[in-house]
Amino acid sequence: MCAINLWAVNAAAFTTEFQQFTTERLGVAPVDEEMSIGSSRVRGSSRVFTLTTRMCDCDSLIGRRADPACEDEISAERWLGWLRELPDHVPHVSRIAVLRAWSPDDDVVTPQRSRGIRIGELNETTLRDIRDDMLLTLDYPRAW
Repeated sequence: MCAINLWAVNAAAFTTEFQQFTTERLGVAPVDEEMSIGSSRVRGSSRVFTLTTRMCDCDSLIGRRADPACEDEISAERWLGWLRELPDHVPHVSRIAVLRAWSPDDDVVTPQRSRGIRIGELNETTLRDIRDDMLLTLDYPRAW
């Protein structure tokens, strides 16, 4: 049994630019998932993907709490930079979500807990504190 971080972004933002920026910034390409996230915080039309550097996300900084970073894992600075810079590189991004799921085996994964914050409130502690079966949504300011 392993943890997997399922990411979701609004469908209009899952573009070639999004995929290229993500790959360049994090060193891993987003991989489409057939699963969906069962939460009112994530639209049914959202694109769900993973950013896993190994077989699972057990070693990912996301959800590790106080455990030290693993060798060759994506650093907090890279995660935070990617998340904060998304609107500068990806048109139409309004929200991104991450769900740390423990051995998901259903088509629809429903979080036990949810939390939503604005991107300006995001820090390393918040990323590290995502618990198993918890959904974190990050909202971006609307550009008019």
